[in-house]
Amino acid sequence: MKFNTIYKPLLAMALLFSSALSATELVVPDTFSVLRVNGEEHSTSFFARESKVTLEPGQNVVVLKYSELFDDDMEDHHTTIRSKPFILLFSIAGDEQLTFSYTKPIDSDSAKLFAKDPQVQLIDSQGKAIAMVNQSLASYEDEVMRETMNRRQQIVKKSLQSEQAPVANQSPQSLSMLKYWWQQASQQDKEAFLQYLEEQE
Repeated sequence: MKFNTIYKPLLAMALLFSSALSATELVVPDTFSVLRVNGEEHSTSFFARESKVTLEPGQNVVVLKYSELFDDDMEDHHTTIRSKPFILLFSIAGDEQLTFSYTKPIDSDSAKLFAKDPQVQLIDSQGKAIAMVNQSLASYEDEVMRETMNRRQQIVKKSLQSEQAPVANQSPQSLSMLKYWWQQASQQDKEAFLQYLEEQE
């Protein structure tokens, strides 16, 4: 009884700790907002200098948005440059420590160019860039929609073919029907039919 009372909570904590160690963590700088991770909304503190994202082994989809504040040299105000949401689609095998890498814009002009097509890299613990898809959220959703529609069309097409197949198989063949009616006919009908065939030639 004492063993269960003392060691069970310790064992549960050890399991939680080991599972936390096996997860991959991605640290995203504060110039990027993490909007969603694998379809789930991601909340970040407004004052945080970076976002920590926990990722599971397998395929991951992270939706980000670039936003940075610049001082306007000509006027006494600030300019915020923002990108449209974009995605990083990549796969990881196990626990990794991923580093976020991108060419940081030095001014508002370079930030505007970057915001049009934000290109980032994820670097693994060995210093290698991992293979991934980096594209706008809108184009990614369009591709997913097209793929979904294609799959639906294939399913409908297969369904129609399977519905039509039994009808085609069950449809009577001309020769077998002629044989059937020939066997059903009387001798007088057979002779009349043969005479009809001779007249048709």
